[in-house]
Amino acid sequence: MKIALSLLFLALSIIIPLYYYPVLEFFVISLKSGWVFGSIYIRLIVIILFTIFLYLLFSKFERTKKIKFIYVLLISLAPGFGISFISPIYDVDYGMIDDSFKIEQIEELSSATGGEYQFKGNRAILAFFTTTCPHCKAVSHKLGVNKDAGQALEVNAFFPGTREDTDVFLDKYNGSTFNSYLIGTDEEFTKMAGYTFPSVFVIDRDGSILKHWTGDMINYTALDYLAELEP
Repeated sequence: MKIALSLLFLALSIIIPLYYYPVLEFFVISLKSGWVFGSIYIRLIVIILFTIFLYLLFSKFERTKKIKFIYVLLISLAPGFGISFISPIYDVDYGMIDDSFKIEQIEELSSATGGEYQFKGNRAILAFFTTTCPHCKAVSHKLGVNKDAGQALEVNAFFPGTREDTDVFLDKYNGSTFNSYLIGTDEEFTKMAGYTFPSVFVIDRDGSILKHWTGDMINYTALDYLAELEP
């Protein structure tokens, strides 16, 4: 029985890293842990599960069953942490890696969208996506997770192209809660985005830019920042 139970804990310690991102999203949405702490909790859970596996396994053998749990924990730290690296840690996942790019005139966005977008005097997210870029899809999904977790900031998503392609993108990549707008010409779109996609701004109440990220710079730290910022 103990062998079967120990194998169950070993299996869990392997399965959780294999499904790291769905588990992390569960922590963010359901447990309100935030992205940074959620990512740390998952790795701690993997270490604990591996420790329990090893402790139960040791208890089956005469020579090892008297080893105290604390020593088993110490023995388990390195292999348990190693198993958690089935889903690696990247240095770009943490730290506020924004830049200083600004939108010169927020009023230009209203004109570029045919008057559909209007600045409301609240802090908000302005996200420039194209429907084909992989990073845009990933960032859209993560911002959608933030909204599902209770983020108060509204997300205003701007696209080139057609309304049909935009709606398909938003439906597929967790953007159903976003306000979406089409920008008239590709030239206007790429200029306002800073010629890089995705391009995500946080606009302050006075219309100034608080933060700007491009590509994969929107990491766990940035997502936590957005989740905690008041409109």
